[in-house]
Amino acid sequence: MGVLDTHLSCFRETHMNTKIAIAAVLAASAGLAQAETDLSLARSYELTNAASGYDALLSNYNASNVKVKGQVQARYQYNSRDDAALGDNDTTMGFSIRRTKVEVSGDVTDNISAKIKFAFSRSSGAAALEDAYGKWKINDDVTLKIGQFKQSMLREENMSSSKQLASERSAVNETFNQGFSQGIEASFGGDSWRGAVGFTDGFGTSNTAFNSSSEADYALNARFDFIFGDAEWGQFGQFTSWRGSASGGMIGAAIAYQSTGSTNPALANDVDMTTGTIDFSYVSDGWNLFAAGVWRNMDTGAGTDMDDFGVIVQGGFFITDQDELFGRWDAIFPDSNNAPADDDFNALTFGWNHYMVPESHAAKFTLDLNYYLDASDPASTIVSTSASGGHNLLSSTEDGQFGITAQFQFLF
Repeated sequence: MGVLDTHLSCFRETHMNTKIAIAAVLAASAGLAQAETDLSLARSYELTNAASGYDALLSNYNASNVKVKGQVQARYQYNSRDDAALGDNDTTMGFSIRRTKVEVSGDVTDNISAKIKFAFSRSSGAAALEDAYGKWKINDDVTLKIGQFKQSMLREENMSSSKQLASERSAVNETFNQGFSQGIEASFGGDSWRGAVGFTDGFGTSNTAFNSSSEADYALNARFDFIFGDAEWGQFGQFTSWRGSASGGMIGAAIAYQSTGSTNPALANDVDMTTGTIDFSYVSDGWNLFAAGVWRNMDTGAGTDMDDFGVIVQGGFFITDQDELFGRWDAIFPDSNNAPADDDFNALTFGWNHYMVPESHAAKFTLDLNYYLDASDPASTIVSTSASGGHNLLSSTEDGQFGITAQFQFLF
């Protein structure tokens, strides 16, 4: 019995060890499978988390580069016209929110950025898309802009509305400006010169479909700028020039051509328009000067060819560190083929800027006086009048229209 007991005991021990070994192997296999599953999930999560950084501009990947800006221009306007058709009701006055804008911009990658800007209607409050583009810096010398933007053309129009001298751009600019376009534009340059060439849908084609009747068949534009003196490029991002600024000038020239009517939706006659401009800017220690000439040729394809011209001269100087006086003369000279809308138009503007934050447009009060020497009736001139009084120039059959604008601007 002792020998048998010994054999049974050995058998039980061997069997138990086998079970333990099998259990250990199964446990190890299960642990390995779980580890592989956990590793797979971890890798999947890591990839998903990294990829989410490229899904949208407002992501953890690049949130530190996102900038949100706002602009508000609140103003009170007074306008007086001597127009027989208005009788005694020739005075117009009241408050308005001239501009309310929100802008979001940021980096997509190290060499790609994007920008979206909305402007809210001062009559309905509805948001309208202005800028919507991406910029791809191919190298240190060449950058591509793709989307909706203002093509490089008239300097006054390309200058931000927040950095003008007067509360509003000139009547010349409102008549000839390029507005927003959809397309592509390449910019390039060096230390003292810059250039841009573009291919777009033409002037004033923001928020249009590719089959819109307002779009040109094609439009081309080019602009070149050259600076001299001690001033740097950044100083020409505004018209004003702070006290203590370096002195220097910039000479610019641009041309744009567009053709409409040859493609669907077609016109009976092709309409070709060419616009050119030459401008000069000078900034110095507390004073500035800007002058520009604009030419536009319109060929209607029906035997009518018109050459219209515009001229702007303006300047400003600081009387204290935060107070700036300015003046502007602008004039429009239509072609006689515009008859009867071929009368010349002249405008004078004088004003005062008070910068509440020194050397900043963030909080600014502007008071300007406008005197329009000539009639602004569409039947007699090609000058553009804003239906909502944007630049305080309303339609009038008589000379001598007068306007006052008091405006507060806030940028944040």
